[in-house]
Amino acid sequence: MFLKELEIYGFKSFGKRTKLSFNSGVTAIVGPNGCGKSNITDAFRWVLGEQNIRSLRGKQITDIIFSGNHREKPLNMAEVSLTLNNSEKVLPVEWKEVNIKRRIYRSGETENFINGISCKLKDIQELFMNTGLSKNTYSIVAQGEVDLILSAKPSERRYLFEEAASISKYKYEKKKTLKKIEETNNNLDKIENITSEIKNQLLILEEEAKHLISYKVCQEEIKNLELFLIYQKYNLCKTNLSKIRKNLGQHKEKKNKAVTNIEEEELKINLLKIELTNLNKEQEKYKYKNYELGNKKNIIQSELNLMLQKKADVVKRLFDLNKEVKSITQKIVICEQNREAVSSNILEINNKSDSFDQKIIYLNKELKDISKFMNSLSLIESNSIKILKKISEKELFLKETKIKYNTTLNIININLEKIRKKRILRENQLKNMVEKESNYQKIARKKRKNGDEARFKTNEEKIKEIENILKKLQVEVEKDRHIINLMEERKNILNKPIITNGKKNEQKLKMFSSEYCQKYPDDICKKLIKLIDNIPSKYEKIMEITLRENFNSIVVSNISSALNIINSLSENELDEIKMIPLDLIENIKTLPDDRIKIYNENICGFANELINYSQKYQNLFKVLLGNTLIVEDIKTALDVSNEYLGKYKIISLNGMVINIDGSVGIYSNSKNYQENFYYVEKEIKELDKEITNLKIKITKNDNFIGKYNNIYNSLWEENKKIKKLMQENEKNAMSGINNLNKITISINESKDSLKDLSIEENIILEEKENISKKCHIFEKNYHTISEYSKNINQVVKMINKIVARGNSSINNLSKDINNIKNIIIINKEKLINIKEKTENISQYKNEHLLDLKEKKNIIEEHNEKLNNVLMRIEEYNVQINRLDKDNPSVFKKAEEIKEILQRKSNLLKKLQQDKINQQDRYELVKEKQHKEEILEVQYQEKYDNIKYEINRNYNLSLEKLELYKNISVSQKEANQKIDILRDDILKMGQINFEAENRYNNQLQRCDSLCEKYNEISKAKKSLEIIISEIDQIAIERFKKTFNQVKTYFDDIFKKLFSGGEGRLIINYDKDILNSGIEIIARLPGKKTQNIELLSSGEKALTAIALLLALWKANPSPFCLFDEIDTSLDDTNAEKLINILRGEDLNHSQLIIITHQKTTMEAADTLYGITMEESGISKMVSVKFEK
Repeated sequence: MFLKELEIYGFKSFGKRTKLSFNSGVTAIVGPNGCGKSNITDAFRWVLGEQNIRSLRGKQITDIIFSGNHREKPLNMAEVSLTLNNSEKVLPVEWKEVNIKRRIYRSGETENFINGISCKLKDIQELFMNTGLSKNTYSIVAQGEVDLILSAKPSERRYLFEEAASISKYKYEKKKTLKKIEETNNNLDKIENITSEIKNQLLILEEEAKHLISYKVCQEEIKNLELFLIYQKYNLCKTNLSKIRKNLGQHKEKKNKAVTNIEEEELKINLLKIELTNLNKEQEKYKYKNYELGNKKNIIQSELNLMLQKKADVVKRLFDLNKEVKSITQKIVICEQNREAVSSNILEINNKSDSFDQKIIYLNKELKDISKFMNSLSLIESNSIKILKKISEKELFLKETKIKYNTTLNIININLEKIRKKRILRENQLKNMVEKESNYQKIARKKRKNGDEARFKTNEEKIKEIENILKKLQVEVEKDRHIINLMEERKNILNKPIITNGKKNEQKLKMFSSEYCQKYPDDICKKLIKLIDNIPSKYEKIMEITLRENFNSIVVSNISSALNIINSLSENELDEIKMIPLDLIENIKTLPDDRIKIYNENICGFANELINYSQKYQNLFKVLLGNTLIVEDIKTALDVSNEYLGKYKIISLNGMVINIDGSVGIYSNSKNYQENFYYVEKEIKELDKEITNLKIKITKNDNFIGKYNNIYNSLWEENKKIKKLMQENEKNAMSGINNLNKITISINESKDSLKDLSIEENIILEEKENISKKCHIFEKNYHTISEYSKNINQVVKMINKIVARGNSSINNLSKDINNIKNIIIINKEKLINIKEKTENISQYKNEHLLDLKEKKNIIEEHNEKLNNVLMRIEEYNVQINRLDKDNPSVFKKAEEIKEILQRKSNLLKKLQQDKINQQDRYELVKEKQHKEEILEVQYQEKYDNIKYEINRNYNLSLEKLELYKNISVSQKEANQKIDILRDDILKMGQINFEAENRYNNQLQRCDSLCEKYNEISKAKKSLEIIISEIDQIAIERFKKTFNQVKTYFDDIFKKLFSGGEGRLIINYDKDILNSGIEIIARLPGKKTQNIELLSSGEKALTAIALLLALWKANPSPFCLFDEIDTSLDDTNAEKLINILRGEDLNHSQLIIITHQKTTMEAADTLYGITMEESGISKMVSVKFEK
């Protein structure tokens, strides 16, 4: 297998598609720094499966995508493909040529391909396992990684040897199998947990199945009795239906007779009605004639009235029109007057505008004069400000120099003081030395050796004794402190779950309760857990289950106390708290004391009787725990529940809870510190007691240590003094003469130093006089400049005042000009308005004249109308007189017909009354029939319901129902039996109807899980065998490869260094596969030394020797070295090339990125990387003839 081609597009600096074809032999890649040579190495590593972006010299994954330059835009993806010849089937695939491609987009999405087929990155990594071409191997060495091989830890160096030994795949397989083992262990644990749960459930389900059988027997008896009762109902229904059907037949006959009588009466009534209708028609004719005559008269009368109204309207309208004519003539006169007034206003405004124009010209001239004067003033002001600036600068300079001279004077004064003090000190020293000289001559030797030595020895013995005692005490104290720390840690562990379970306000609560008790000493404010004196260890978990909701509740005296606490909650920032007022508890009715007689050893008793507490909280615990019965085991719990279910809550010691409502719960019996608050509280109390005892012990021991330390220190100090005295007595004799000589020398030295100090003092005094003179001159100059600056400031102020006045006058003038201009504009606007008004006036006048003409025409029209109306009124009066003569004859005929109608209608009423009586009789019969029909429907419905009920509920026909008629003597007895059976069912409690099925299912499930468990455990054993086999193969391969690499490393090392010795040593651990590898290098003519002490060139050669040895042991298809020869000189580079050109490595493909000329010369193919455009790498290739 060999490398054919590498194609790069959009990867780092390769913005354009670039292809690199590779031949056998050495290929060198050259180019200046920063042109993108190392990006080729990164491309190789990335395409072979590298995921760590840091090892590709980036911060984030998108850093490897071409980011563009001033011309080219950034690309949205990067792509690298690698083509390999696989004719020798080195890679475990069928293809002769293998193409690996990786692609990444800016979104972070990646694509991987093997021969154009999409795959996972894992597939690429697995493909190159044991070929020496995986992401971090000896075959691809990036820039600067040569030194890392030597600087790496021995354990980190091992991965190179694993790759050379081709065991990375075995390690990968081992990792997979270990993962599988872990999964199998998890599965086994799950199965164990499930089977234990199922077994617990089977016990309960078995008991429930028994209950179900007895329930079914009761239900069968109830069914038979219910069918007997249904038969009784059915029989009653049948007899009633036959009676009702007989009655209905009789009612039908009566009903038919009544119908015939009603029909006869109706015939008579209809004939009479026809006669009446004819008479009514005749009457209507005469009525209509009479009405028509009256109507005509009314129409004519209304027409007449209308004409009269019209006449009145026309007269009124004529009067109004005459009025309007008068008003229009007046308006025309007013318009003429307005037009004359407007023309006079126009003349006035024109005269005023001429005078305003002259005024503006005068004001503009005045404004120009003032502005010229203001400009001259501003020039003077700017000049004076410049002078002021210069003066201020000079003033600052003088101030600074003055300060400098003052500081130097102060320093001189300080130095003078120091010199004087030194002189006084020297004089005093001289006096002392003279006195010492006289004293040393007087002192004689005094010997007190023997007494001091005896005392010194006794003190030493005492010190040793005290040291032993102190050591023992300190060991004891350390032990106790260590125990305290362990106890504190244990306390923290116990407190942690309390905090996580929502008890973070525990400290606040304690403080609050203590403060509350101080405020109200008569009240109670304690947690319920604190009120329990003792819970026997046997019942701790049970009490935890029973008092789960109330353990951390606050017990208070009464409801008012509870309200006080609620008000204080927000002030103390406490969370929600549950409170139990004792006065409310007193009102709750508790169960009587003779509740249940304990007839069984396995019944422990009621929960409130099993714990210890104060007598005054008896009612509280009776309410909370009085209805909870504690039993030994599940079986007893189930037995007791059969008798007392619905009365008591039953809890077994192994965690089964049967609630009053019949629901069942199971709790684990293990002491869970996260839930068992009482146990935690108890243990914390015990720990606190032990800690206080230990602290008392420590304080006692500390006091003893303090006392012994004081004795020890006093003895030590005494011995020190004795030792000093003994040494001084010995030295005094010898040092006396030396001290005298030293004193005489120092006296002479101090005399000389006094002379030097007096000379120095004189020099400083002269310097001080010169500086004080200069200071005086500077002060004079400063005063003159400050006076000059004051005068200029006054001038500037005066100019500012004048400028202010000028500005105000300019403002006033400009205001006046603006005002006049505004007036002119207003006048112009007035003229426009007046002109508009004149036009409007003329328009109004014309309109009024037109209106006058119209009104006169309307008056003429109305006069004509009035004449026509008067004519019509006369005609209508004539017609009314004619109609009044025809009306009386028609009225007489109508009255005669009315009398006949009255007689006939009375006869009709009589016939109708007879008919109504017949109908009432008919309705009575009909109603009785309807009632009987309703009863028939009701009984029929009951009959159908019975039929449907027995068919649906019992799946029986009515014929079979008769089989149940002799089951009971009477309905009463049947109902009593049903009630008794139903009471028995109620006593059974909640019935699980799926118990039998669930029991069988769970049993089957338990068996299948057991089978699964056995299968999985067998699989686990086989996996463990596989791991041991993998380890065996890996160890053998690793040993073999290590020995090969060891020999090759020594040979190559000797060739590179022309002698010396290179050794590899395994740091044997328990497991050879996890052992580190040490490198020992002995250079020719030198001793064996640590590799860290080698020079950079020596390190590089050693690392190269190791890489080549690894490659020789397991040759990879190609090798890529990025600047491994950087640290080498020409001779060493030549040695490296000779080895690379050697017989062993001649047939391999070598790719070297280099700057060395010797390496370039040795290359068969040369690739040059340049950057013609900034940020884009370009390739140039050369192939050399052999």
